[in-house]
Amino acid sequence: MYIAWGFFDKIPDDGSISYASLAASINGDEALVRRFGQLLVATGKLKRPQPDHVAHSRLSPTFKSGNRDAAHFTMMCDEFQKAYQAFPGFFEKYGPHEPKGESEVPFCFPDGVDGKLTYWELILQRGQENVERFGRAMQGLQTHAWPYTGIYDFSWVAEYAKENSDRPLILDIGGGYGQMIRAVLEETPAIPRNRCYLEDRAEVIESVTKQSANDPILKDVQKVVTNFHKEQPVKGALIYLIRRCIHDYTDDDCVNVLKILADALRADEPRARVLINDQINTEDPTPFVAAYDVLMMTCASLERSEKQFENLAKRAGLEVVKIHKKEGTSLGVVECKKAGT
Repeated sequence: MYIAWGFFDKIPDDGSISYASLAASINGDEALVRRFGQLLVATGKLKRPQPDHVAHSRLSPTFKSGNRDAAHFTMMCDEFQKAYQAFPGFFEKYGPHEPKGESEVPFCFPDGVDGKLTYWELILQRGQENVERFGRAMQGLQTHAWPYTGIYDFSWVAEYAKENSDRPLILDIGGGYGQMIRAVLEETPAIPRNRCYLEDRAEVIESVTKQSANDPILKDVQKVVTNFHKEQPVKGALIYLIRRCIHDYTDDDCVNVLKILADALRADEPRARVLINDQINTEDPTPFVAAYDVLMMTCASLERSEKQFENLAKRAGLEVVKIHKKEGTSLGVVECKKAGT
């Protein structure tokens, strides 16, 4: 509720604010604000420097409005906790089997739209504000859990661009608000920005096009409305990059997505690649990966192992060249080429 009421924005960066002032800002009861505040103080989320006052802790600025990690936190609470709590009813209805398909999933079950809407259609139904929060949430945890760079070296693309002046270079597929392609271009500024592409659904592209109009990097990146379950509109690119999307779908759906990308690769370009940037599961996963695997179950998907990625690639007409990893993160890059090239 302190996030919903905007209290973390109202607490000064230096100093403190009284419960009375916070309550007055929403025309609410001071006693109610104090009771929630006491819990946050007791658990270390806020500090109490003097009676009836709260101040920021080391972590609490994370919960200010617009913060990506805050969006991730609230999405977990609002969207996925309902799905977890619905597990008993869902499995009573569908039996003790892994969820299958796009709509008969735990994510949709609490709203009574299982079998009617996909999880993304349900997010859309909840309004544009919810869509934008989802976009911010997908940018959360990037500095430590899901880094954009440091796993795969894109520097060779800049050299390739000098020798091949007319070919699309990097397509960021399902790239949301462009956070991944931005990081790549910041790390390797010699890659021509106007030969890189950001692809996503129409409502996302519309939003990011407006937001990036004055962005020194993203303004030059081509924005393309794409449904990656259907035909790829940009053929013959050097790299088709898909980050943290494959884990959203069933094996059959993923094979379809990857086959579309495999078909888009030029057969006469042995350096052309499909890069799958996703978490790599193991037999003994970390608590973080294991928890995310259960989260993905709510959408009938999973966090996959190296072997499972290899099987997907093979079914899609791709061949795994190398799986790139970085110490300290469960995220990896599965580097694929067109089979037989």
